[in-house]
Amino acid sequence: MKTILEELYNDNLLLSAHAATKDPQYRISGNKINEEMDKWKTKLSKDDYDNLIDLLDLHAQIHDMDTTASFAYGFKLGASIMLEVLDGKSELIRTK
Repeated sequence: MKTILEELYNDNLLLSAHAATKDPQYRISGNKINEEMDKWKTKLSKDDYDNLIDLLDLHAQIHDMDTTASFAYGFKLGASIMLEVLDGKSELIRTK
């Protein structure tokens, strides 16, 4: 059995694929977005609709950057907590 570190090194941990929300509202909201996009597709010219898609793609890129930064921050915070806990473990032992 490979370790988590080996899997991480070999790029086998598809973190974003496993981090899907379990919130039931997610699918409902996704369906609403698709319905609204269909409406806009009929209302706008092809060029305007393509521009809208480009804008939404830019928004998604920014969101991905924010999510990546949040993940990295959380990981660093968790590692820092672990280091602090391990460094201060003698403080947990009472002496007589």
